[in-house]
Amino acid sequence: MNICITRSKKFVYSETFIRNQIRGISDRAPVYTLHTGRLPEKKEDDSWLSPLPVRIAGKLVRLITGRRDNYFTNIGLVNFYKRNKIEIVLANYGLSAAHLVSSCQKTGIPLVPHFHGYDATMHRVLKQYKNDYLKLFAYAPAVVAVSQVMKQKLVNAGADAAKVHVIPYGISLERFKPVAQNAEKELTFLAVGRFTAKKGPQITIRAFARILDEFPQARLLMIGGKDGLYEECAALVKSLGIENAVSFTGVMPSEEIAVMMQRAFAFLQHSVTPASGDMEGTPLSVLEAAASGLPVVSTMHGGIMEAVQHGSTGFLVPEYDEEAMSEYMRELAANPKLAAEMGLRAQMHIRENYNEEIQFEKLFQLLNKAAQASKQ
Repeated sequence: MNICITRSKKFVYSETFIRNQIRGISDRAPVYTLHTGRLPEKKEDDSWLSPLPVRIAGKLVRLITGRRDNYFTNIGLVNFYKRNKIEIVLANYGLSAAHLVSSCQKTGIPLVPHFHGYDATMHRVLKQYKNDYLKLFAYAPAVVAVSQVMKQKLVNAGADAAKVHVIPYGISLERFKPVAQNAEKELTFLAVGRFTAKKGPQITIRAFARILDEFPQARLLMIGGKDGLYEECAALVKSLGIENAVSFTGVMPSEEIAVMMQRAFAFLQHSVTPASGDMEGTPLSVLEAAASGLPVVSTMHGGIMEAVQHGSTGFLVPEYDEEAMSEYMRELAANPKLAAEMGLRAQMHIRENYNEEIQFEKLFQLLNKAAQASKQ
């Protein structure tokens, strides 16, 4: 079975889950990847799908009609499918999948959209793509969501519940795992992710600041690119006078993040739903931290409510409730034994439910079933 996997950009440091997906599916079948743009324009080697005159014609038609997917932009896609004998397309992000419907219809190839977050929740996107999503849901033999909350969002947008399959991300249990500790861990709270509104980094900082009077040895390590809300977060740390307790590392490779998680005491992520409606799917960093044996303090938000079992593997608080977050941080800091016990249960929960090899196999079998059904 030849599979085409698409993504809007070739490399985004925060989209580890897509790189993992491509690797996992490639271990099971031949995979051909496309990237760049909501309607992908380039092959894996960065060569264009279509020659320059065809691309120009496609852009002109788009300017006139407003359609990314038109006769000219579909030429390269259709030829690519035929030349590589593609049997099914897995499109990352619903927006891209919506634009791929017409090219897949022309060739009779089934299309499976994989929704990740904003594409299923942001108000502007759902309004703009309302009709396109309905066409996508009608054509797609299956739809992938990464949490039960996201599945309900897609059903609300018009998807058939029977078509929507919840397949959360999986993680490497070899890379993300706890290490034996010979001495009590230092009181380092770890946060990993982009400095965006839906990850609530300022709330995490303010919640952490509340425990410093009682635990002056506590430290907060924030890993993520120094863009987005970073400057605001840095200014907040300075205004609170806690520069000595908070560190910003910038972007770190996955291997180094794994080491930092092994050294940390607990993991923090205050995910929220901003006014735009943009929600998390199932944050990969939460899964990685739990697999590393860390108790997680997070929010009742999206797939986090499935990844973290409140009171057992960590604590969940209402969105925007920084006081409740600080109280649970304080509870863990005051009781290292409780933190260790929660971390152990967190590791087992991830091992049983988010093993990447099991998740890759679920996704592959879904694609295989859809491809075979289209031939009957």
